[in-house]
Amino acid sequence: MACWRRVWAALCVFGAVVPMAAQAVPLLKCHFEVNASRSEHSFSPTHDPYAVRSVDLENRFRFKAVVLGNDTQVDTINLYVSYQTERQPMVLQHVKFVAPVALKQPTPDALTGRVALYSPFLGKELLYGCALHEVTP
Repeated sequence: MACWRRVWAALCVFGAVVPMAAQAVPLLKCHFEVNASRSEHSFSPTHDPYAVRSVDLENRFRFKAVVLGNDTQVDTINLYVSYQTERQPMVLQHVKFVAPVALKQPTPDALTGRVALYSPFLGKELLYGCALHEVTP
């Protein structure tokens, strides 16, 4: 019985001294280029797709990334790209990724590849690429 007490005490001391490893969380990072203007946006997993807001890209395009999942895994990623007309956004692209895998050091476009989209009016170009990162907080 005394042996178990010593083992338990040793485990408690070990747990107090050794810090717990932080759990990695998935994070979608996307890079954009519109009219030679570059930007980057990050998107975290959510359970409510209706609460996700789109991102304005130079008042010409809108980008919305719905990352459904939790802090440990991503179930699906839906990417929506719209062109901003005078009246309302017009959807140009919808892409869905099912159960994508987060990577520790992915290339900037590891998930989507490098995508080029053109507006129906004036032929404006949007370049983007996204990768699902495994980030340690």
